[in-house]
Amino acid sequence: MQHLESLIDVYGEPDSLIDSYEEDSKRYAIWGFNEVFEVNSKGCFLNDSIIDGDPLLIFQKILNQWKLDKKNDLLAAVGFISYEFKNILYKHINFKNTDSHFPFLWFGKPKLIKEYSINIELKERKGALELVNDIIDIHKYKQKINLIKSHLKKGNAYQINLTDKKLFYSSYSNAYQLYDVLRSQAKPKEGFFLKNNNFNILSLSPESFIKVNNNIIETLPIKGTRPRSDNKLEDKLFKLALKDSIKDKAEHLMIVDLLRNDLGKICQTGSIKVDDLYAIQSFETIHHMVTKITGKLTQNISESDIIKALFPGGSITGAPKESAMKIIDSLEPQSRNIYTGSAGYICPNGNMAFNICIRTLLQSRDVYEYGVGGGIVWDSIAEEEWDEAQQKSKILNSLITV
Repeated sequence: MQHLESLIDVYGEPDSLIDSYEEDSKRYAIWGFNEVFEVNSKGCFLNDSIIDGDPLLIFQKILNQWKLDKKNDLLAAVGFISYEFKNILYKHINFKNTDSHFPFLWFGKPKLIKEYSINIELKERKGALELVNDIIDIHKYKQKINLIKSHLKKGNAYQINLTDKKLFYSSYSNAYQLYDVLRSQAKPKEGFFLKNNNFNILSLSPESFIKVNNNIIETLPIKGTRPRSDNKLEDKLFKLALKDSIKDKAEHLMIVDLLRNDLGKICQTGSIKVDDLYAIQSFETIHHMVTKITGKLTQNISESDIIKALFPGGSITGAPKESAMKIIDSLEPQSRNIYTGSAGYICPNGNMAFNICIRTLLQSRDVYEYGVGGGIVWDSIAEEEWDEAQQKSKILNSLITV
């Protein structure tokens, strides 16, 4: 299997990557798309031609055809579902209108697909990031947390995921060059890159949303965070603090229960299992609490059934999901777009893998936006939550100019 750089020497920079530094993970580079299906605020479009009807039904019909067309290929579809797809899935909730022109859902039928291996040698890339807008200050953050706690006190929710965005300018020659530098530092477990005429997605995600393999579905929610340290003793203490944290375990368990319930909508009775509850996984800049949940899909479950049952991921909404999304809608002034959405691929046989788009940059025009946030519960301390949100952008720090 060739290194990615060797493939680029032949085919040029890819239009999309399914990327991972995990040894046993699949990695795919894609050049070009034969067809593109998009759902946005104006409707459903196949190759820019509008199609009337239910977005999920149209998506499934098109996907089924792509799977037939690609039955002897590696992938049938590559793309993403933005957080704003909630507007389609939860039409009974009156979400506020936003000015976002970003797609709710976007999938392409790949032209050329090549598997690749990780090359640890980094090509020299010249450039930097300039921070042009940080997240809200601690005083405004406290006000929002106090509003969340008033909802928690009333019993409207048990946990709310509060997020904000940082904005950057980049002096790298293009989005792929920036992604290449960041991936070598972050070593993403669930990386994703997509180049588009209107936007670019650079996801360095550590979190797997769903994987389907031979009718077994798996989700690995992340909830609970501590920083890494270059000092080995301090790093170990951070990890132990997370492992022993009653607050983080309680917060984590809420999301595990939510996802077990979501999987129950599409899995056989009695097949759902929880493994390694409260396991600690260490990434390049952060420790996370992660749990594995699996189930066996009931017969004739489609991709759109899975999306309808599980999306958006509970780890990035809070619990209960619908109530949490309503509260989020009242607190967050801008669209999340790709942040906390999901990106990945679907195979001709129905196997699939999608991440949760955290640690993700979205380029639109000349600006890169980078979302950060975390789950807020009753005993959350505003200063600690604000610090944690800042910690989640640490993978960008070495590229930021003062």
